[in-house]
Amino acid sequence: MEARSLRETLDRLIADDIRTPIFIGGGPGIGKSSIVGQVARDHDLEVIDLRLGQIPPSDLRGLPYVEDGISRYARPEFLPESGAGILFLDELSNAVPSVQGLAQQLLLERHIGTHRLGDGWFVWSAGNRREDGAAVHMMPTPVANRMIHFELEPSFDDWKPYAIGAGLHEDVLAFLSFRPELLYKLSRTERAFPTPRSWEMASALHRLGIPVHGAVGVGVADEFSVYVEMVASLPSLDPVLAGDGDTIPWPKEVSARYAVCTGLALRARAQDEVRRAFRWLEARAGAEWVQVYVADVVIGFHRRGELGLLAGPTQCDPKFRNFVQETCSAVLA
Repeated sequence: MEARSLRETLDRLIADDIRTPIFIGGGPGIGKSSIVGQVARDHDLEVIDLRLGQIPPSDLRGLPYVEDGISRYARPEFLPESGAGILFLDELSNAVPSVQGLAQQLLLERHIGTHRLGDGWFVWSAGNRREDGAAVHMMPTPVANRMIHFELEPSFDDWKPYAIGAGLHEDVLAFLSFRPELLYKLSRTERAFPTPRSWEMASALHRLGIPVHGAVGVGVADEFSVYVEMVASLPSLDPVLAGDGDTIPWPKEVSARYAVCTGLALRARAQDEVRRAFRWLEARAGAEWVQVYVADVVIGFHRRGELGLLAGPTQCDPKFRNFVQETCSAVLA
């Protein structure tokens, strides 16, 4: 299941008030907790995020005390009695068995000891799988059978709107547009390997002029470096945005074409720049490349809350309006 489908499914669970506990499985760094956080914000719900792989059993059960000669446990601060939200038990499969046992009380019975979770709370969980090379502990089959399971798979098309909105470097976005299969590539031999999370780190390093090997691994970083060298040899895109790009040729290499389309889309912020870049591409590139540019423009303006600024270019250019309408129905649905 890709990120968009998972978000839509979680939206439905909340809208229909389905309180059955869920488990979201998937590789490291692909956005499991980020999706839960986004869904909670969309529904104006609080999120309590517990990283079970880092919590000792005493923190989960609560501190013991004696009252009237009877030993009791204090209510953990993360276990609300009232309100509404999502209690998110992250790293469930990575937790030690003693912590898993307490967490399963929450998931299946909505309490720990004598302390109950408020009725307004959903209990969701997530974790890595054994095939991800993570230190996981097997979930008992009777417990697993009482939960709804989702498997999250990384997808560049799903991740790209987030990456544009987060301001990742255009070289990273263009490279992954050309090589989307390198968004996620698990390695059992290198400590660093490409994931959506590590590409965000790589973008920050690249912006500082620091090699990205430490974020995405040696092999992928070497490919990225070769790509960046190719991009540096291309003509400047500034004249295109200024309306002076008549002498700038449309590149022949597919990798360079992604660099040009992505670069123009991320740099075009004013209405005139959007329109000039569109006309330059429309006169030189095929419709599929114009669509790549328009899709990134629409995503960028949408993520910045500026989609209304495209009204001017769409009114002035019917061809641009058609591309925008098709794109909005496809990427913003």
